[in-house]
Amino acid sequence: MGLAANIIDMVVGELDRRGIARGKLRVVKITVGKLTQIVPDSLRFGLGIKAETAGFGSVDFVINEAPLKLKCGACGFESLLSRSPACEGFTMACPSCGANEPKIIGGREFSIDSIEFDD
Repeated sequence: MGLAANIIDMVVGELDRRGIARGKLRVVKITVGKLTQIVPDSLRFGLGIKAETAGFGSVDFVINEAPLKLKCGACGFESLLSRSPACEGFTMACPSCGANEPKIIGGREFSIDSIEFDD
C-alpha cells in the first residue's frame, strides 16, 4: 500500500503543479519490471483505494510489465527470459553461443510513464 500511496502523491504533485483538478484525471500508465517483485494486480488494487481517498474520480491504472532482458557477456546476444526460474530446465545460458555469462539489461524498470486527463 505504501508504493501505491507514493505513486498517488507523485500524481497529485504533478496535477497541482499544472493546476489540474483531481477529478479530471483519467489514466495513469505505469511500467514495472519483472525483477521488481511488484505484483501488478496488487498495485492496481492499492492504487484504486488510494485514488478514491485522494479525491480522484474514475481513474484507469494501466500497468505494463517489462520482461527480464539479458545480454550475453561472451557474444553480446540479447534475449528475453520467458521462462520462470521456478520452471524445470530453467537456464540463463545464452541461446546463441551457450555461454553462461548473462548480464541483466532489463526487468528492473519502475516508472510512471504518463498521466492523461480531461481538458
